[in-house]
Amino acid sequence: MTTTRFKLSFGLGLLLAGAGFAHAVPMTLDLSEEAHGPQSTSAPCIIAGTQCPNPVNFGFTNYVQGGGPSSDNNVNSPEYTIDQFPFLTFDVAIDVNTNAQESETLRLFSVFVDADGAAGAGGFEEIYNFTGPAAIGGTSNSGQGFSDWILGTIDLTQYEDDALVFFNAVWDDDVAGAESFFLVQRSPPKIPEPATLMMVGLGLLGIGLSGRRRLQIRR
Repeated sequence: MTTTRFKLSFGLGLLLAGAGFAHAVPMTLDLSEEAHGPQSTSAPCIIAGTQCPNPVNFGFTNYVQGGGPSSDNNVNSPEYTIDQFPFLTFDVAIDVNTNAQESETLRLFSVFVDADGAAGAGGFEEIYNFTGPAAIGGTSNSGQGFSDWILGTIDLTQYEDDALVFFNAVWDDDVAGAESFFLVQRSPPKIPEPATLMMVGLGLLGIGLSGRRRLQIRR
């Protein structure tokens, strides 16, 4: 009886503790089924090779790459505080500039957060990532400020206003100009992952207590 209770409590403790651990959530990369954009105050850039009309106080990294082949582009966005974002649940759209060579690949995309932000020095940790390489080139795919690909979905609703966020993109073999990464608003998930884990944990606890009660009745 004591052993069973210990195993249940230990397992539940690990499950609930896991809800507080920071793990990078994998992101999916999909062709954009609809033309998100254009880049604007309601779809602001974070990294771009064009002049995006971003909201006031929401800057972007203006990364300019010439018309020739370019490899190992490793670019960070500016650092933002949570209260600078126009919305907190979003996908990242990619507007690709390429040509018939179709050589371009996205190697990495990451989201980093310093949850302490201006209130402390906790350091940044990776909370979302995409790991390629994945081909994103296409025939005659000149950028017009609309999405060609979608990375999703990022949810920052759990963080305080002074938490810091930045994005990192790594791509190579682009042949016709710099790419643009911009944000596309999404509805927040109905049940955040930590809440789901908590519900599962409480369910396991209920099963354990129910089994204990039945055992006591049999005695």
